[in-house]
Amino acid sequence: MLHEIPQSGTQKLTRFIFLYYNDFAVKFEFILYGSEQFVNENKIGAICINIRTQIKQIKRSFGFVKYMVLLFGVLAVSLCAAVALFTKDFRTVTISADGKLYEITTRADTVAEAVEAAGIVLGAEDKVNYDLSCSVDEVVGIVTVSRPLTLTVNLANDRRIITTYSDNVSDALAENDIPFDESKDIILGAEDGAVCDGDEITIVIKSTKTVEEQEEIPFDTVYVEDNTLYEGDTEVVTAGKNGVVTRTYTVKLEDGVEISRELVSEVRTEPVNRVVAKGTKVYFTNSRGLNDSFTQQYEMRATAYAPTPENHGYATASGNRARDGVVAVDPDVIPLGTKLYVKSNVAGIPDYGYCIAWDVGGSIKDMRIDLFMESEYACYQFGSRSVTVYVLEDQSIDVFSLRG
Repeated sequence: MLHEIPQSGTQKLTRFIFLYYNDFAVKFEFILYGSEQFVNENKIGAICINIRTQIKQIKRSFGFVKYMVLLFGVLAVSLCAAVALFTKDFRTVTISADGKLYEITTRADTVAEAVEAAGIVLGAEDKVNYDLSCSVDEVVGIVTVSRPLTLTVNLANDRRIITTYSDNVSDALAENDIPFDESKDIILGAEDGAVCDGDEITIVIKSTKTVEEQEEIPFDTVYVEDNTLYEGDTEVVTAGKNGVVTRTYTVKLEDGVEISRELVSEVRTEPVNRVVAKGTKVYFTNSRGLNDSFTQQYEMRATAYAPTPENHGYATASGNRARDGVVAVDPDVIPLGTKLYVKSNVAGIPDYGYCIAWDVGGSIKDMRIDLFMESEYACYQFGSRSVTVYVLEDQSIDVFSLRG
């Protein structure tokens, strides 16, 4: 009968057990390839001696037929005992190491012996998921041998050399406290999730953030005419205020660098326009350097008259007494009672100034004006000159109080 037993190490039983008869004696001959220790451990010699002894006793005590019957019985029992001795201590152990799966049948008692029997050499830094002294009988599942892997990890602003006992990149990063989110971050160099000793991987950290940006909307300046202001004068009616548009974005980043953005919302606050009043009121500058407004302007030829008998003395067409500041006009051009300002157009000659149209004259027609003076000498000195006559906007003023 042939019983093939898988072996490990140097022990290997490879031959057959032969039975033969010699002078009604039984001899067991075991042809072994292996160590003497293996034969002794399995007590083969003891079995042979025991069988020989039993056969001799049977031969002396019984006849030939009974001898043969008993002989075969002894042989059967002895053979079963021998087979049991050969096989009772063998166990099947599965070991994972170096990316390979080893399934061995061995008589090893401990995990350390089983690993050695599989031909696996453990390094000082290697790890086994069972204690090396653990009994093989207590092993459930696979005995895993983990060897340290050295990896180079490139981060955004860092480069690290790490050691791991896992060939899974996520586990390796977790072991070394390197932040990584499998759901969104990217690993380059280990796209299939597996790593080997000496691999270099790059981690791209993806993130999002909300960014709010504001942009000013400049206000416009609007001019409005204002007849209460002199021409050329301005006045701010409403101060301008810039508007603002607030935009909110969702920004995507890789290693802190923006790669895209999406507009989420936009809120506008409209600007308030600056309103400026622009004067439309015409004015002139009086002899005192002050501005005064007027409603009409005439370019006239001016002469002067004194209170002589020919001029009816101090009597005027309006019934008011003539005095400095009274002028004669053509009432069809300037109605009597109108308050005026007569400005000299000749450089170096002073203005006649504020006055009132209370008189008329026979030769005072159209663009002619006659200015009252107290003496004929003053009239001769004045002569005839070009003047600008302004009809004052404010007709309520006392022209005589304004004369210098």
